[in-house]
Amino acid sequence: MRECLIRLILAAAISISSSAGLFGQTPRRPQKRQTTEPALPATRPAPSEAQQEIETVKIDTNLVTIPVIATDRQGLYVPDVLRQEVSIYEDGVQQTIAFFKTVNTPFHVVLMLDTSASTEEKLRQIQNAAVAFVEQLQPADRVEIISFDDQVRELNIFTNDREALKSAILKTHSGQSTKLYDAFGVALDTLRKIPGRRAIVLFTDGVDQYSDRATYDGTLYGLDEEGVIVYPIRYDTRAETERIVRETQEGSTQLPTIGVIHTNPAGTTAPTFPSDDPDTVPTRGTRTGGGILGLPSPDDILRGRRSRDPRTDPTQPGTPDPPARRPPDPSTLPGPKTGSDPRLDESTRHMLDQLYLTADSYLKALADKSGGRLVRADTLGSLPEAFAKIAAELRTQYSIGYYPTNATHDGLYRQVKVTTTRKNVVVRAKPGYRAPTN
Repeated sequence: MRECLIRLILAAAISISSSAGLFGQTPRRPQKRQTTEPALPATRPAPSEAQQEIETVKIDTNLVTIPVIATDRQGLYVPDVLRQEVSIYEDGVQQTIAFFKTVNTPFHVVLMLDTSASTEEKLRQIQNAAVAFVEQLQPADRVEIISFDDQVRELNIFTNDREALKSAILKTHSGQSTKLYDAFGVALDTLRKIPGRRAIVLFTDGVDQYSDRATYDGTLYGLDEEGVIVYPIRYDTRAETERIVRETQEGSTQLPTIGVIHTNPAGTTAPTFPSDDPDTVPTRGTRTGGGILGLPSPDDILRGRRSRDPRTDPTQPGTPDPPARRPPDPSTLPGPKTGSDPRLDESTRHMLDQLYLTADSYLKALADKSGGRLVRADTLGSLPEAFAKIAAELRTQYSIGYYPTNATHDGLYRQVKVTTTRKNVVVRAKPGYRAPTN
């Protein structure tokens, strides 16, 4: 009897012990032995939807994405274009759209202000319009101010601090000649390091006097490789230039040289002229004008725009470029064929025609090759409206992406065309890109 009682007590104890995990705390498992092996790096969090939006021409493996602007016939932005209303072609072959969406992520904008001598009397109006432009951008948009004349000045780092930007704009002052190509090269180099949506807003008459680092073709070539949208705002200095040339002619017994023309007559401001270097990439201190009044001849104007780098000179062996990449012959461009001042002799008026038509062709090429738009503000009274149109267009755009049927990584230029079936809507996009290389 006693043995049976002991067996019952032992059985009950075993039963209670085995069920402790149900009614009490679960016994702790033995701890794993610690090791000195380094921990694996933490996995990066997945990017947000906003970060995944691709806003500029970018090639990721074979994916090509291009910013698209849709406007009505009056130039107003159209916000509701549908994917099925859009088609895209590469080298004439229709592509399958991988995505089409609206993007409004922040921009990095370089605002370039021409402060050559011809702007001296108008500088305050230019500054006020530039400040108003900055205030119309999105709060998160970041801006850098570059002024250029005979020097190129980066006046601040990218910031969205409106007071800092206003201070940078008001620091601008007028110089003498114009290094337009050099300044544009600096702007491209600055944006090349920055991802996301990027734009250059360029206020100038388009005439380069003596850039010594960059060229007409070289800066255009840079746009083939970058997803930067360019908005040139062109203002007219032709009348002022004619006046200075005429006064110089009337007050001299000899034909004035280029140096005389670049010197301000009493109470006037000097004009700006394209580079005078006849053959090679310009360098400091080497300036030889051989045309009328010491200005470059039409051949010099065009030839001086081309670098001997195979990438930027179609006459040299190297990577092929898109058709019509060269600066066009000014005589084939629309615009005045003679100067407006009949008191100037015909040869002088013809020479000025060449200079300003070349300037116009450059600004138009910047806009066309980047998918931007050339805005004319031939009177400073229209400058605020020009800035306002650009600010409105920068706020929201579309992004279209596709995997090209030609996936060859050969470094060649691909022509791109975007069309829409939507009536009374015009779509504008970068006309092409350069394929990657292996």
